[in-house]
Amino acid sequence: MIMYSTEKQRIDWDEAVVVFGRAPLGKRKRDPEKLRRAFESSYAVVFVFDSDKLIGLGRALCGGEYQAAIYDVVLLPEYHGEGIGKELMKELCDQLPVENIILYVVPGREDFYKKCGFQKMLTAMAILDPIMSNQESGYIETAITQQKDGADA
Repeated sequence: MIMYSTEKQRIDWDEAVVVFGRAPLGKRKRDPEKLRRAFESSYAVVFVFDSDKLIGLGRALCGGEYQAAIYDVVLLPEYHGEGIGKELMKELCDQLPVENIILYVVPGREDFYKKCGFQKMLTAMAILDPIMSNQESGYIETAITQQKDGADA
């Protein structure tokens, strides 16, 4: 039986690290203590369980007035395509009292978030860690596109 929860106290953060490692977001090993602190300091959280087994989670930062940002949305691959991820996103967004919500998307998962109502932005920019900022990561535009766009700068 699939259950959604916002209770941070019942989370085994070592188990959460395993979920991150098996999900598409798992390229970088997560530290259980850092993951706990990140979720505990977040404005909104959702944890998904199949009975007592943690199968997915996500979090959002928000000042409560204008904008929010969603991070760390993961779901074990064997649960994809069952509507669980979409419900996770709905549960997370329902906690946010703002209209503007942004999120990082793992390259290749854009269509899923479009189904959740998100649109691709044209103006988002970032300073990223080395893993995400290399050309092959799929998170940034290619250098050729950047050079052409920056020619007028």
